[in-house]
Amino acid sequence: MSRSRVHPTLPTVGLWRGEQFAGVDQISIDLEPRMLTELESAACRLVADGVDPQTVQPGALPLGPLAPMIGGLRREIMHGRGFALLRGFPVDRLSDDETALMFWGIGMRLGTAVSQSVMGERLGHVIDVTDKDPNARAYRDRSELLPHTDLADILSFLCIRPARSGGVSRFVSSHTVYEEIRCSRPDLLEPLYNGFHYHRFGEQGDGQAAITPYRVPVYSVRDGLLSCRYVPQFIAMAEDEDPDIVLTGEDHEALDLFNSTAARADLCMDFTLGAGEAVVANNFTVLHARTAFEDHDDPAMKRHLLRLWLAADPPRPVVAETVQYVGGPGIPHQPGRTPSYATRITTH
Repeated sequence: MSRSRVHPTLPTVGLWRGEQFAGVDQISIDLEPRMLTELESAACRLVADGVDPQTVQPGALPLGPLAPMIGGLRREIMHGRGFALLRGFPVDRLSDDETALMFWGIGMRLGTAVSQSVMGERLGHVIDVTDKDPNARAYRDRSELLPHTDLADILSFLCIRPARSGGVSRFVSSHTVYEEIRCSRPDLLEPLYNGFHYHRFGEQGDGQAAITPYRVPVYSVRDGLLSCRYVPQFIAMAEDEDPDIVLTGEDHEALDLFNSTAARADLCMDFTLGAGEAVVANNFTVLHARTAFEDHDDPAMKRHLLRLWLAADPPRPVVAETVQYVGGPGIPHQPGRTPSYATRITTH
């Protein structure tokens, strides 16, 4: 690619720094009980009828007076700051299933839920399962997660129960990271535009390559919009397992600078999700991370988050190479399989 690349002009609203926020109140939307009455009543009726949340259509979960607020949230996620915190899900008086249906009802107004793993779950459960599968994918263990993006347009987590300790969430604008690199080391943007091969960690379909045959760009531009796609462990796994993939010194320097910039305290917004709080983020403009956590001994008290991966409508225009799996966004369902690093298929 040309070294004379013209860098896009970024919207000021997306160039935020964590240090500019006095606290989470500045990024929060409070769901008042009076606004939730219609949605909550519908969710409770559906649970009583034994309905699977993932089969419910929007009309069965009316938002009522909540609708204008959720419309504003969608605009903030897609065209504004790129992330926000929703507070006030009544997890203290609802069952997990009732809460999940309320979450699903809001999510359907933000996008279309897509599969999050080979298990095909569109309403995911983020719970540590390493006692049963020590090779469980990252969202199913308790280890630290470095800044990354997920494989859909929009990401949302709702906390049912927090961990005993740890599990601090971190968000950073990938646009701000880009600007910091452009100002300090513009030469290192080129390897990030060029991208890297990604390991599909054993969740690719039959007959598909274990590693993407194309490079997934960290940064790409389409229709004048800058987008970010970054999952560092999949880059490292691809290099480790395929001897034909060799990262150059410049590649490593660019990745090191990206990682260190994305972890800078002045750029990041850190907070711990409390019970009844949900975060929503644009995967193409915001990176997220999580500290390691310690769980409760009582299985009934274990950390439990609900997760949605959403395809926006209309979608953000992005280059085709940002899609890691055939049939994406998301990870196509493959019955009988589970998301585990132990299922990886090597290329040699």
